[in-house]
Amino acid sequence: MRIVSANDLDSTSALFGEVRSRLSDRGYNMEMTDYPTAGTSPRHYLIVTECPDVAARLGLSEAEHFWSRCYWLARFAREWEAVAGPDGGLKQQVFQVLESADHLGVSYDPFPEIKAAIERDAVVG
Repeated sequence: MRIVSANDLDSTSALFGEVRSRLSDRGYNMEMTDYPTAGTSPRHYLIVTECPDVAARLGLSEAEHFWSRCYWLARFAREWEAVAGPDGGLKQQVFQVLESADHLGVSYDPFPEIKAAIERDAVVG
């Protein structure tokens, strides 16, 4: 299962600046994207989620797109918890994204692999 990597998204930092105000208008907490250590993950989540042209440019299948979104959001939740403590709302958002796999017809088979990648990659120190 291919997950969009930080290297894949490094070139999108300018794009994030362009869509930032639009995302703020849609109710996203943009302050979290500015955090020095944990801010990269929500920026990547938002780019993968809200910029379909990025997913298309990267040639992601629907399942790869879904699991990339899950990875970056869950990774952020893990990183944010290390910085600010537990956040029930953020955990609920991760659960809601995971739960949407049923509606999209995406298999849960890659979940253990994604969970292991989150634990391995999250910046928690």
